[in-house]
Amino acid sequence: MELTINLESYQNYTLIILDGDLNASTIQILENAVENATRIDTSHIVLDCTLLRSISSDGLQLLLHCQVQLAGHFYLSLYNVPNSVASLMELSGITYFIQMNTQEQNQQKQSASA
Repeated sequence: MELTINLESYQNYTLIILDGDLNASTIQILENAVENATRIDTSHIVLDCTLLRSISSDGLQLLLHCQVQLAGHFYLSLYNVPNSVASLMELSGITYFIQMNTQEQNQQKQSASA
């Protein structure tokens, strides 16, 4: 499956919604979206991963590269990462560099507040 991206700007952050697979053939789409997000007058870029089905090593490498390039100018975070993708991100060590919020964490918060 391909990757589609929606870019939304809010007062305090820019939201990039990922839908599909992040791999070698689709990383350029995300790279362009992050570059466009840096042109918007916010300092926080949030990648909404709710619909992200999979991520390859190329996708992980791009996320780390983006974090390095944005450091000091923008804050990058991952939101609502599916559990299967979150496991890979944790194993790769990328969560040491990019804040990640998982779908499981969100479900636990909802259960606690209900």
